[in-house]
Amino acid sequence: MSNQDRIKNWRERRAARPADGEAVNAGAAASDAAQAGVHARAGRRASDDVGDVLSGVLDALASAPRESVAGRRRVYDALESELDAELARDGAPPERAEFRRRQLRTIARLLEADIRAGVDVLAAGYAPVTLSADNARLMDGLDRRAQQRKQQEVREARRHASREDVAFEVALQPQEAGEVALLRERLADIHARQHGAQPGTLQSRLASIAPLLRLLLHIIQNESRVALLWSVVGPAVLLSLISSLYFLMGTHYVLGMDVPTFSLLGATTWIMFRQVVFRTSTSYVAARGLINLEAVTPLAVAAVQGCLFIGIYLGVYAILIGAGHSLGLITLPVRWSGAIAYVVMMGCAGVAMGLIFGSIATRWRFFLRFAPVIERCLEMFSSVFFVTEQLPEQYRKYFLWSPFAHGMQLLRSSYFASYTSHDASFTYFITALVFLCVLGVAMERLARPHVQPM
Repeated sequence: MSNQDRIKNWRERRAARPADGEAVNAGAAASDAAQAGVHARAGRRASDDVGDVLSGVLDALASAPRESVAGRRRVYDALESELDAELARDGAPPERAEFRRRQLRTIARLLEADIRAGVDVLAAGYAPVTLSADNARLMDGLDRRAQQRKQQEVREARRHASREDVAFEVALQPQEAGEVALLRERLADIHARQHGAQPGTLQSRLASIAPLLRLLLHIIQNESRVALLWSVVGPAVLLSLISSLYFLMGTHYVLGMDVPTFSLLGATTWIMFRQVVFRTSTSYVAARGLINLEAVTPLAVAAVQGCLFIGIYLGVYAILIGAGHSLGLITLPVRWSGAIAYVVMMGCAGVAMGLIFGSIATRWRFFLRFAPVIERCLEMFSSVFFVTEQLPEQYRKYFLWSPFAHGMQLLRSSYFASYTSHDASFTYFITALVFLCVLGVAMERLARPHVQPM
């Protein structure tokens, strides 16, 4: 008789037992002992009961009491195969299926240890000594795995909602749902009283610009006073370095432009451009907490950061030009409006570059480590230290690929009466600026679903 036939016979005998008081098998007593130290867990099936599993294994062994170790192993394998078929038929969750298999293997291991130690496992009331503790550990592991699976499902749902740019909804209890509905109604009333715009509309997003600006000003005032001071000192240091190089060569004028003012325009404008690029790109990470607010978007945070530093450096220009002119070192511009317009356009180009860098960094987090290298390369080709008219004719075309070189030379053309750039193209600069702005906004829109709020 094969093991499968023996198992089939004892299952038939077990199903044929009367249910009205006939003595139960040895596994019934073991069930009470095994479950004494285990907390009751609602929602589990009766087949999860370790006493039932022990009873079934003992019945299978009782059908062939004199089997060898190899024979008992075949019995265990047959029971596990039948268990796998049952789990597949019922569609059990992965963690529960694994729990049932581990439970069966644990009982088989304990039975084998007792059989080899000479214990009569078929005696009435038999139960392995450590069965209760081992089963409790297995059930705790089942609870942990079920909880981990639920948490993973929540994380995946949150990521999906973020990628699709939709609201992530959480299942609420009926009482909680009513409280949330009441809270939303009261928040809508508060928004209506504040600025008369419904949340989520363009008007509410535009209304968030002024509070964002005030918040960033408070942050600078409370945490970045040294950085604010360096915004004045940094350009002064850099223009001193540039001017000293020209003075060491005995040069006091560059194509009719005095060296201190020439250096001031290059140093201050480029430091502003650099600060706007880095502040705008890093705002995607630094201001993630603000994105939880419905009216605040990453584009709004980046734009406010850029505009704030453009305004700061316009003030820096006023301080340096005013102080330098009073000392007789800096000349005043011949066209204030043109000079200010080109400075602002260079700042807008910095905002666009910051949007592009920040959008790339949302998918490749290490990109911002290479941003300073890219900025230094652009600085060398952007007419910060010289203008292209100073270069040999055959090298000018390589520098004029950079739209920032055109912007810097057009700025100097507007500032000085004695200098008019013949290489810089206003059309090329404006076209490149518009292209960078459109590209930055498009990349920001594509990257927005991947910006995770805090």
